Amino acid sequence: MKRFLLTIITTALLLGSNTSQLIADESLKYWPQWRGPTWNGVAPKANPPSTWSETKNMLWKTHIDGNGKGTPIIWGDRIFLLTAIAIDREMAVPDVIPDGTPNINLHPQVIRSWKPQRFAIICIDRMTGKLIWQKTARVAMPHQGHHHKGGFSSTSPVTDGNHIYAYFGSFGLYCYDFNGQLVWEKYFEPQAMEDSLGEGSSPAIFGDKLVIVVDTERQSYVVAINKSTGKEIWKQNRDEVSNWSTPRIFMHENRRQVVINGETVRSYDLNTGEEIWRCGGHTASAIPMPSVGHGMVFTASGWRKDTFQAISLGKQGDLTGSKDVIWSLHRGVPYVPCPMLWGKEIYLLEDQSFFSCLSAIDGAPHYLKHRLPGNLNFSASPVGASNRIYLLSESGKTIVLQRGSELKILSINELDEKFYASPSIVGNSIYLRGNKHLFCFLRNN
Repeated sequence: MKRFLLTIITTALLLGSNTSQLIADESLKYWPQWRGPTWNGVAPKANPPSTWSETKNMLWKTHIDGNGKGTPIIWGDRIFLLTAIAIDREMAVPDVIPDGTPNINLHPQVIRSWKPQRFAIICIDRMTGKLIWQKTARVAMPHQGHHHKGGFSSTSPVTDGNHIYAYFGSFGLYCYDFNGQLVWEKYFEPQAMEDSLGEGSSPAIFGDKLVIVVDTERQSYVVAINKSTGKEIWKQNRDEVSNWSTPRIFMHENRRQVVINGETVRSYDLNTGEEIWRCGGHTASAIPMPSVGHGMVFTASGWRKDTFQAISLGKQGDLTGSKDVIWSLHRGVPYVPCPMLWGKEIYLLEDQSFFSCLSAIDGAPHYLKHRLPGNLNFSASPVGASNRIYLLSESGKTIVLQRGSELKILSINELDEKFYASPSIVGNSIYLRGNKHLFCFLRNN
């Protein structure tokens, strides 16, 4: 803590009064995982700007090598990013997917050729945007392509404040300390993703366990890994095919669980891997991470049909079609962006410019499928702070809304870059990762 405060104070003196506003309550210095400190995309005590541009409220802008779609992960004065950097080297595409594996086709929106990749983790100073270190975890030739909106590094790392855990799917899981020293590494069987759409599920962390879900066209599974050693603690096969959802860890009735989206949503005991309950009725190709609150799990799947379910906790076994599905929704459901639970409201951002707000308790709509201005497309999930909701579009326009049961647009901000990664919010700052740069915007009042 002393080192962190000394770093902030020193940097503030060097950079001027704007940076000094980054000095905040210690609880405001974390965005440790995909969807942030609350697992729901909300930074409750943060107060970032609501307006910005390249000439307004921008503290710094840093070029990022390679291609990555993961969220910036923040702990104290450090930001961590994953990236895949194409290199000019002749390497054959590995023939690692067995003949007869189903659904391995070439989707029309998938890239058809690619170069070898340098899979790297980047550490950036949060105050200055300067590179602290960059480490190459592995150099390899991918065995499949990816969707044109994705990449070979689409996951977000996680941190416990002592180490950073970088997961590159088929290309391994790596544990580094904050100085960039490799502690351990673990390799996985190459994944066979439907239609060569690419990989994208991020790890989750709690206590001594990292949880990783591998849903592919081969044998899918979820595995818990000891964060200190990289050794498997437990592993459970899953009756699923390709999904891209990140596990959600939570506590209910003194039992720590991990719930995973899919065509059938399943919850497992975090300590043993035992399946506690399941609930079918969703669509294939699940992407959004579930939200948890009010004694329920909220799940969304939007491939070809819309399905949203609020599933009651505290039960065991197969809950499909039972009264334990408290309420459901079949329109206005996102395919890629995660639902955002904030207080008693659940917010849903569709990929193609519709936004909804419903009561989390009973599903009563406050507003449903409200068309946002600009005919925008969204891959990033909503984030929230200071009773504001931030919706970052692929084209670089961010719509800032007032939180609440009535839709009110506060501002629309525009940047000239492509954005697929979800934002991070810490203290008085918001961090946006584009296809070329990482931006930091700081509130000045």
